Amino acid sequence: MNLERHFSDRAQRMQPLAIRDALRSASRPDIIPFIAGQPAPDLFPAKAIGYQASQILETKSAAALQYGDSQGYAPLRQWVANRYPQTSPEQILTISGSQQALDLTAKLFVNPNDKVIVAAPTYAGALSTYQIYGAEYLPVPCDGEGMLPGPLEAAMQQNPRLVYAIPNFMNPTGVCMSLARRQHLAALAQQYDVVIVEDDPYGELRFEGERLPNLFELAPNHVLYAGSFSKILAPGLRMGWMIAPAWAKEKLMIAKQTADLQSPTYLQYVLAELLEDDFIEQQFARLRDYYRKRRDLMMAALTREFPSEAAFACPTGGMFIWCELPAHVNATELLPQAIERKVAYMPGAAFFSDGSGHHTLRLSYTLADEAQINQGIKILGELFKEAIIRPYTLL
Repeated sequence: MNLERHFSDRAQRMQPLAIRDALRSASRPDIIPFIAGQPAPDLFPAKAIGYQASQILETKSAAALQYGDSQGYAPLRQWVANRYPQTSPEQILTISGSQQALDLTAKLFVNPNDKVIVAAPTYAGALSTYQIYGAEYLPVPCDGEGMLPGPLEAAMQQNPRLVYAIPNFMNPTGVCMSLARRQHLAALAQQYDVVIVEDDPYGELRFEGERLPNLFELAPNHVLYAGSFSKILAPGLRMGWMIAPAWAKEKLMIAKQTADLQSPTYLQYVLAELLEDDFIEQQFARLRDYYRKRRDLMMAALTREFPSEAAFACPTGGMFIWCELPAHVNATELLPQAIERKVAYMPGAAFFSDGSGHHTLRLSYTLADEAQINQGIKILGELFKEAIIRPYTLL
């Protein structure tokens, strides 16, 4: 008897995240944690959330514990609209974290064998989600400003179904797409009439420089925007939002209703109260100050300890530093040795749709303290120097 034969074609395409095994292998408390893209627990506003949660139960429990509007709690949608002046609450849908935006847009736009443009590298969770729906990827190489214009336009000419982009402090590279590249992508989307899914969980984590316009501000009729409370408050809340053009709103609402009916009413009430005063601006300031210091510590350690053959750039925000080693050094194969030395990083191959990039790695600076950053980068520097001298065979 083989009951697995009853799985749908879509279920047959489901595969565990490429990063899952790496995360599990590095979950021990004695491991220096450069691997996970997680916010620092010290920055979770637990007391403020707890206070507002208790207040809601005391004063608004009947409504907050009841079914709610599938589009989302109106005051919370109004808060989002206030942050983006050219939007209205009617364009906004609350979702269960920005990851749900990927699933919803895959449902709406991707048929088997449809082409999806992605950066090379890009967020592994997006690659996994769109692949389940049968997407075929058109990877576009990147530099320090984002996707390269020539390869991007060539991909646009292949009749893609959509483009997936993280313009602000991209996971995994930390790159912030330049204004010129944003304008170019927006113009191409309009020229070729292609939908963009703009994933923006890191936009508020800018350490330096001026805010740049989001893609949906440059091409509002072609972009579905996803924001998240995971990186600015706490990921356990599983709350985010989408901004959609009018033509997509109804289908998006139906997709949301069939997925989970609505995002949790109670949590939406709590967040709406939490965001009413100047609390959130203070929270943003705490996040930026904390992560900026961690970034500076890691950059100093990398400059001091890593082999001269390694390449890395200082991100102007976000949570990650991207490293490239000489082509013969396989960061995927070296991870078990790093874990033996009690340091974990994320191999870069997980972020490439074609499985390349074995000489790359992502380092997160959010969870490690100063001593761990200095010690962990020293250990990795020694490991990679050894590997450069003693070449590893590529997978």
